[in-house]
Amino acid sequence: MQYTDSFEGLPEEFKLTSDVILPVGGYSFGHLRTEYDFGAQRRVSGRLFYTRGTFYGGTRSDVGYQGRAVFTPQLAIEPRISVSDVDLPQGSFTTTLLGTRASFTVSPRMFLAALLQFNSSSKAVDTNIRFRWEYEPGSDLFIVYSDGRDTGLEGFPRLENRSFVVKFTRLFRF
Repeated sequence: MQYTDSFEGLPEEFKLTSDVILPVGGYSFGHLRTEYDFGAQRRVSGRLFYTRGTFYGGTRSDVGYQGRAVFTPQLAIEPRISVSDVDLPQGSFTTTLLGTRASFTVSPRMFLAALLQFNSSSKAVDTNIRFRWEYEPGSDLFIVYSDGRDTGLEGFPRLENRSFVVKFTRLFRF
């Protein structure tokens, strides 16, 4: 169990959802989180959690699951779901975040990871694929592809953003 207390000041109005706009001002937050962990040493493990507290002058409750299934020493899948119920003076809403991550370890110095995530509030589907190769100790090659789509429209999901990044690092020893 964990309790967190914080404060945030909004210098200008903030659009939280299409229907909820938060006014300028200071907001105190306090929330209590409780978790139950399944043994990480098992092939199937995870964490259940529940959080409740204050949120921008109202209340927020979150419930969720983060799991991990190890199929082989090289392959693991990590599903997750989180449902947030928010009740504010400006309006109420519920949002769901659903996703999964897969990782495949080719060798101790090379891996491939993929993330797929859906956010019910923004009706967005995001994907991310990442390759890492440590070709020498301290020197890496990263290749990352990301794609974000809006599924709130009719027809094929509309492309919101896309990126392709290559990062090359080299350790020079003097």
